[in-house]
Amino acid sequence: MLQPAPEAVRDTLAAIFRQPAYERSLKSTLWSRFTGWVSDVLERLTNFTSNSPTLAWTLRALTVVAIVLVVARLAYVLWAQRPASMHARGRGGVAGAPGDPWMHARAEAAAGRYTEAAHLLYAALLEALARREQLRLHPSRTLGDYTRELRAKSSDALDGFRDFARSYETVVYDHQECDRERYELLHTLASRLVAPHG
Repeated sequence: MLQPAPEAVRDTLAAIFRQPAYERSLKSTLWSRFTGWVSDVLERLTNFTSNSPTLAWTLRALTVVAIVLVVARLAYVLWAQRPASMHARGRGGVAGAPGDPWMHARAEAAAGRYTEAAHLLYAALLEALARREQLRLHPSRTLGDYTRELRAKSSDALDGFRDFARSYETVVYDHQECDRERYELLHTLASRLVAPHG
């Protein structure tokens, strides 16, 4: 029996896999599997609850609550990353200006820009704790991530950082702006953890 030439086999396989039936990206394949799985679960739930309207409505309500919680968590994570990425860009100053973030925070506060000053104060505190406690800084990490890392290290800074985090979250997430009084509280809490330069 004649053996086909390796080039002929390779060309034939390449021709087969160029057909539209095989043109699927990993993303579309995973998405179709996920939607198929969701559809299968919903179909099973529908069959399971067809004899009990109360159970059907309860499961639907729980499903809606679960979806809302997932979306809320994603929105929170995206919102929490925004200030962190601002600090990463402005580390050491505004929009990438080199220098001491404590000094830049003080300058922003003196100019009456307390919200910007609060963000720079947070960046300054993170930098100082990164040096002292070997925190791993990254724009995607949240206050909760840093708190958990300090807890895991049994850091003496944990309680003070929690106090700062609570006040900072109030500024960033609740009020979405900072006034002089809130800035001075944040500055006091940060200074208790790390003495600012200058």
